[in-house]
Formats: sequence, structure tokens, C-alpha cells
Amino acid sequence: MMMSSCLVLTYNRSLMMVVYMVLSLALLTMNYHSFTYIHDLMSVVSVYSSSLCWLSSFILLSALLVTMQEKSVWYQVSILAMMLTLMGCFSVSSFIMFYITFETALIPIMILIISWGYQPERLQASSYMLLYTVIASLPMLLSSLYIYSFLSSFNILVVSQIQVDLSVGMFVVMMLPFLVKLPIYGGHLWLPKAHVEAPLAGSMILAGVLLKLGGFGLYLLVVFFNWGGSSSYIVPFVVMLSLWGGLLAALMCMRQNDLKAMVAYSSIVHMGVVLISLTDMTLMGKNGALLIMLAHGFASSALFLVSYVTYKKVGSRSLSYLSGVLVLYPLLTFFWFVLCIVNMAVPPSLNLLGELFVIPAIWMTSGSSLIVFGVVMFMSVGYSMYMYSMVNHGAVKPYLLPGDNIGSVSILGLIIHLLPLMFLFKLGVLLGSC
Repeated sequence: MMMSSCLVLTYNRSLMMVVYMVLSLALLTMNYHSFTYIHDLMSVVSVYSSSLCWLSSFILLSALLVTMQEKSVWYQVSILAMMLTLMGCFSVSSFIMFYITFETALIPIMILIISWGYQPERLQASSYMLLYTVIASLPMLLSSLYIYSFLSSFNILVVSQIQVDLSVGMFVVMMLPFLVKLPIYGGHLWLPKAHVEAPLAGSMILAGVLLKLGGFGLYLLVVFFNWGGSSSYIVPFVVMLSLWGGLLAALMCMRQNDLKAMVAYSSIVHMGVVLISLTDMTLMGKNGALLIMLAHGFASSALFLVSYVTYKKVGSRSLSYLSGVLVLYPLLTFFWFVLCIVNMAVPPSLNLLGELFVIPAIWMTSGSSLIVFGVVMFMSVGYSMYMYSMVNHGAVKPYLLPGDNIGSVSILGLIIHLLPLMFLFKLGVLLGSC
């Protein structure tokens, strides 16, 4: 028995080291300019698609690493299917294939939530996610068929060469599924429910990668379609919607009592900033959106992981029952501190760099909107500090007792989420054409 336990431990450690090496080596390939823009009839690879494919593999492998105790074959198959679907969605060049992979990505995450969720409400959460996404996406399918009736092609590159002018209504219809997937405030109700009921891997994948499908879809609309006169109507409205939604989401974030719900609402704030960057339609705006999406992918996934570790140690995710974790688990508090300051975009984090790119985009749209943007960023700092202080400081509750230190797998999972912050010093992605 002791020999078999040692063999299992050795295997697990070896697996962790292999995953660590693969994720570390991935950093070395991020500024290969040889594939800045490659396309054929089936796929298109740009800085956006290659970066988001790398992010997908990073987050999904990390999710497998920190949930190694889950031995179900179907669990691993679901995550593998999710990885293949996301890779396809980020690289296809056909509208119809993009729509298929965009919708297919719902199936693995719904399987994870329904099969490995915690509460009976997971069925309701899955229904919300399905209805919001599918109903918002159907008009996009009809619009794609309408475009095909004129051009006889679903290929995105063909459409971009012809420079199709879309009406304001057509652009709104095409943007709707991506606004719900981001999501913006108002189309967000499915997100907190899905996060609260999802297992650890589901929350990490949902926040780290799935929300980026909305940003990538908006990127395709900005790059491959001719906005024409529609931009003068759509852009100011979208900027104001993003700022107002970000402000409301930040206020809602500070009213949450569940750690996972708080992190979910913080995602709405950050993805609203992504929306503003993309509608700027300049290289600076697109680069800023990419940086924010990458930074949010790592930070939000790690925040869900550290929330899960806290829940396993303390027995609750409710802020009413959490305080004094600093006394009981100082190493856990260290990770809370680092992740919270990264989430609030302190120097030299990727979040800060991305938000600096957003400021010119907002200034060109409306100078007065910068005031609202500043308030939103101030609120972002506020709820990050509030979350950290409520969990880690204060008197230790009498029912909270010290226990074993956090496991090596959890520590490794948190560390490899922080490693991509070195990406700040590999800004070759900004030199390519998005």
C-alpha cells in the first residue's frame, strides 16, 4: 500500500512538472512574427487568434492540473472537447463554422455544470446560459445567411475584400450574441448563476476563456466589415452602454456576499472595457482589448481558484462568515493580495497597460466619458480591496480553526497563473498587425 501511494505521488508530481514546463515554454513562442497573419480557405491565424488559442490551452490545462483528484473519464473528455471547440472557434474563417463552434462551446461547459455542479440550482443556471446565448445568436445566423445570399460565400476574408456595408440594424443584430457572451450589463444575468453553480474547472474555463469568445467575435466585426456611416451611430451608444454597465456592475460587485458572484461581476466590469477598446477600431484600441482579455483570463481564473481553496479550508464562500484568513493561512493571504492588486490594475500589470490603451479610445469618442471611466476604475479598486480585506483581515471567527496548509497542486496552479504576467516584457504582440 505504501509503495503504491509513493508511485501515485511520483506520477502526480511528474505530471505537474510536465504541465509546468509546457506552459512555461508557451511563453517563448508568443512573439513569433512568422504567423502574424496566415489564412487559407478553412482557417485564419492572427495575433488575436493565436493569443487566444494559447490562452485557451493554458487555462484548460491548468484546470485539469488543479482538479487531478477528479478521475472521471467523461470529465476529462468534456474539457478536451472544450479545448478543441475553442481552438476551432478562434481559428476558423467561415461564418457558418464560427457560428457552429461558437454554439458548440456551450455543450461541454453545460455538461460540467450539470454533472459536477454543487447545488440543485445548477439546472436553472444551465438553462439561463443556454437561453441567453442561443436566443441572442439566432439573429446572427439569419444575418449570415442573408449575407451569403448576396455574396455566395461564408468566408470572412472574401467578405472583407468586398467591403460589404452593413446597416445599423444589421450591425446591432451581428453584435448582439457577442454582447451577451462578453457579457455587458443587462445581458449578464446568466453569468453569476453559472459561476456560482459551476465546479472549479467550469468557473476557471468560463471566466478565463469562454467570455473571450464575445471579444473575439466583436474583433471579427471590427476588422472584416465596413462600418461605413453606422459607426457614428453605434460607437457612442456602445461606449456609453459599456461605461454605464461597468459602473452598475462595480456597484453590484460590492453588494455581493458570495465570493464567486463577486468575481463574476468583476468580470463584467473588465469586459466592458474590452468592448470600448474594440469599438475604437484603431490598432491601439485592438491591442488594448487583447491585453485586457489576456490579463483578465489569467487573473479571473486564478481568483476562482483561490476562492475555491479558501472555501475548502474555511467551509464557506460567504463574506459574512469569512475573516481572519491571514492568521490561519498566511500563504493563502499572499496569493489573495497578489491577485487582488493584479485585478485592480496596479503597475506593472497587464491590466494597467491595457487600460492605458483604452483612454485615447474614450477620449476620441467623448472627452466627458473619461470621468465616468475614471469612476469605474476607482470602483474596481474599491471592490478588489473590499474583497481582500473582508476575507483576510479582521478577527478570526470562533468556528474557524487552523488546518493543513494549502496543497502543492493548488500552489502550483496559482503560481502558473501569475507567471504570464511576465508577458509584460514580451510585447512583440503589439508590434504585429491585429
